[in-house]
Amino acid sequence: MNKLSQNKILIPLVILLSIILGIYLAISSIDSYIQNNELSIKNGNWIVNPNMDLKDNYQRAYIARIGVFALDEKEALYFLASKDSDGEILSSNFDYQIIGKPPKGRYWSYTLYGEDYFLVKNDNDIHAINKENFDINKPIIISSKRKEVNWLPSGNEKEFYINLRIYNPEKDVYENLESIKLPQIKRIEL
Repeated sequence: MNKLSQNKILIPLVILLSIILGIYLAISSIDSYIQNNELSIKNGNWIVNPNMDLKDNYQRAYIARIGVFALDEKEALYFLASKDSDGEILSSNFDYQIIGKPPKGRYWSYTLYGEDYFLVKNDNDIHAINKENFDINKPIIISSKRKEVNWLPSGNEKEFYINLRIYNPEKDVYENLESIKLPQIKRIEL
C-alpha cells in the first residue's frame, strides 16, 4: 500500500476518533460541572435547578442533554432524584413507593428516565403518573413487575431517575426550594 492510500485511510480515521473523543470529553465535562455546581439546589434526595439561565454555557448544554423541551422556571420546576430516601441508587432490581404529596402547583407529574436520560422502555407504554391519572386512594409504586394502579414501570434499568415536574408552582414553592417538603422514595422490602 502506498503512502497516498495510507493517508486516505488514516486521515478520516484520525478525524473520526477526534470527534468521538471530543464528544466524550464534552459530556464528561457537563456531567462533572452539574454534579459539583451551585446552579442546582439539593433538598433531600431531590435536586432542582431553579433558574433555566440559558446565558450559562454549561447549564444550556446540560438542559440540551437531559431536558430537551424544558420549560422556563416561571412555568415549571423539575425535581430530579437518582437515589431513594436512604441514599441508594434507584434501580429496577427493587420496587419503590413514593410517599407524600408533590409541592403545590397547577399540575404535577412523575416520569421515569433511564441512564441515557430517555424514557424508561416498557411493554405497557406507561411513562408517567400525573394529577389526572392518579388514584388518590393508592400509593404510587415503581416496579419492573406490573401493578394494578398508580404504577410506574421501571423496565430493566440498572439505574433510573425520577423527574417530578410541578407546573405553575405556588410562590412558597419557589421561595423554599431547599426546605419545602418533597415526597420520599422508599424501597419496598419484600
